[in-house]
Amino acid sequence: MTVPVPRAHLVERAIEAMAGFSANDRRMADTAEMPRPVLHPQPAPAARPPAITMARLQEAGLSFAVDASPRSKIMEELALIQHQLLRVAEPVAGEPKSSRRQIMMVTSARQGEGKSFTSLNLAASIAGTTSLPVVLMDMDGGGSSLSRRLGVMAERGILGLAADPSMHKDALLLPTAIERLFFLPHGKLMSGQAGSPNADALAAAVRSVAAALPRHVLILDTPPALSTSDAQALSAIVGQVIMVVRAESTQRDEVEAALDLVEACPALHLLLNRTRLATNDSFGAHGEYGAATHA
Repeated sequence: MTVPVPRAHLVERAIEAMAGFSANDRRMADTAEMPRPVLHPQPAPAARPPAITMARLQEAGLSFAVDASPRSKIMEELALIQHQLLRVAEPVAGEPKSSRRQIMMVTSARQGEGKSFTSLNLAASIAGTTSLPVVLMDMDGGGSSLSRRLGVMAERGILGLAADPSMHKDALLLPTAIERLFFLPHGKLMSGQAGSPNADALAAAVRSVAAALPRHVLILDTPPALSTSDAQALSAIVGQVIMVVRAESTQRDEVEAALDLVEACPALHLLLNRTRLATNDSFGAHGEYGAATHA
């Protein structure tokens, strides 16, 4: 790839009990030793493990360690991409906090181009190297979707939100082992839901998440543009589209047709994946950096 039942303390209980003593009780306490409350140390609550572990993220295609040193070639490539995307996403004066600028859609012309790999690694890079919280949203739900790879197909997600917009958005987000990175699964159909929501309902659900989380960057892993109408409908509400193109595989007419379908988005980017450049002066080939692993 080149281009996130309070308990009363025993001490407080003891003080409250002492305040309730009568004057006679206090005089008796002068001549007889009052039993002292026994303070038992309370164990600290066990830290809850993330819903999605690092092992799961790696199995799904995460190809770098956020805290790796030295930086790998793929980290350098991702940094180049994210800097460009975040510059475009920077809000302008007078613009509301919640806007389409915070929403980025990753798609491709056909299946197998590397869009899910790109979505996951780009989301992890932004969350791990900036102060921005990121929500990675699975809008695909297919056989090789991120929800399936991460083992969260049974969780509630965007399908449930599309059917019931009143659902609490925060409750749907799954924390991951990477700080500030959250995952919104594709989800399962709600009880009584006749079929999958249409593209317009999914777009409305995405807008509701963006409105509820104005500080978050939303990265949508979207079905291929030439496979369903979802990419076309979502392109009208997102701030940027990243079109993943597999080098030496995707045909030019396919890319052009896919771009035509998402032209409603104001900012379109082409990302060439699986290139075979291996010259000494190729990007990220500085001696201090490791080799990249591409999907």
